Amino acid sequence: GAALLPEGESNELYVSDFQAHIRFMEGFHRRWMGSNEARRSWCNTVANMDIDMICPQHGSIFRGPDVERFITWFSELQVGIY
Repeated sequence: GAALLPEGESNELYVSDFQAHIRFMEGFHRRWMGSNEARRSWCNTVANMDIDMICPQHGSIFRGPDVERFITWFSELQVGIY
């Protein structure tokens, strides 16, 4: 499977420094998210939800303020087919 954290880089279950964590997830999201239209649709769908955590299959968990940070970051990321 895919992993966003290099072995030995982090043993944390939860993201503790969002800005530092971006380097682990940016390439994955650029490669594997199919299109900006799909990204935009997902972000619009979840933007107004009351989300406690985002628990990715291959990476650390976002909780608290990092949930909104992730959605904001992802909404601005160019992915897939431009």
